[in-house]
Amino acid sequence: MAELFLDPKGFQGQIDSFKSGADSIKSLKYTLDKQGVRLQSVDKYMECVEEFNKTIELFGKLLDQDTESMKLIKAKWMNLDSDVATKNLGEILFGK
Repeated sequence: MAELFLDPKGFQGQIDSFKSGADSIKSLKYTLDKQGVRLQSVDKYMECVEEFNKTIELFGKLLDQDTESMKLIKAKWMNLDSDVATKNLGEILFGK
């Protein structure tokens, strides 16, 4: 049987680290200065850059959802720990 242990302080550090990484990814924005060049290949490249920027924006929204999910996991875990801490062994085992 596997054991799962969540250290709230350590997990908060993981949440903070994840959020920091997510923020650096979300701040990415690529540009292309065509400098007056009129070529189909450059126009196509520009379309790709714009699409990539949209993809980063959507990915940033997913990262925000993941960050909130991690916070929710921590909160639920802490509430469960608090709830269990107020019960005796019999109440835990038999649900009384």
